[in-house]
Amino acid sequence: MEGKVRKKKSPALSLRVTINRKKIQEKNATETFLSAIKALGPEHVANLQDIRIEGFPLVVSSMDCRMQMRQLGKGWFVCTHMPTKSKKSLLERIAKQLDVNIKVEIIE
Repeated sequence: MEGKVRKKKSPALSLRVTINRKKIQEKNATETFLSAIKALGPEHVANLQDIRIEGFPLVVSSMDCRMQMRQLGKGWFVCTHMPTKSKKSLLERIAKQLDVNIKVEIIE
């Protein structure tokens, strides 16, 4: 690897989400994102047809091996392969469509 310059990795970002006065902040952005989806109701998020990641639904009832997904309780899988800023904007879009009061902050 001589002669190659390595990029310095950006500091890890996390999220703090407040849904109807309930604060959610887990150990990292992905865990917070999953907890927020669970609080919003994965079945409700799955019904939002325009919430998609690279053409795939964000929340599905069966694992899709083409996407990096995490299981959320029984019967739901959530795509988590995205930057923290995208997780923030997705949560805001979802909450707006579901008419839920939400505040999403990026924490360094």
